[in-house]
Amino acid sequence: MNVDDTNSLCLECGLCCNGVIFGDVQLRPQDNAARLRALGLAFGQKSRAGVEKFKQPCTAFGGCKCNIYSERPTYCRQFECLLLQSVKAGEVKISEARKVIRSALQRAGRVKTLLRKLGDSDESLALRKRFQRMRRTMERQPLSKEAAHAFSELTLAVHELNMILSERFYSE
Repeated sequence: MNVDDTNSLCLECGLCCNGVIFGDVQLRPQDNAARLRALGLAFGQKSRAGVEKFKQPCTAFGGCKCNIYSERPTYCRQFECLLLQSVKAGEVKISEARKVIRSALQRAGRVKTLLRKLGDSDESLALRKRFQRMRRTMERQPLSKEAAHAFSELTLAVHELNMILSERFYSE
């Protein structure tokens, strides 16, 4: 298997950078936070341990590639999703991995479409955070039949997305 083939999977996917898999990414001790800020990364609140973290979707992510690739944070350099690991181990063919990626991207697109339908168009937040915010909003107000139906569709779409992510992408 060619390394370029596995790298091409990442360029087709981007789920680890676009806010679908992660809500934020913690810096490692060897990362230069000031330099990463200067490169345009958007930092959020520090972790409970006081470690800096940057928000997802990553502000350096554009066109399914990293605009600061040569200077990207350590975690980004080291992360390999379960799907990529399976391809590298010869357990999954690249053609099958591409199908999985397309399916996950379609499911994420469906979630985004339903969030917009319900009034959330904030693409600067990770998908999970957007859904959680929408769920809290829906729980606090009486819903029209149309809104209740759209929210039930959203809940199902999030569940379907989470299923493929946990089965094929999380390496936990």
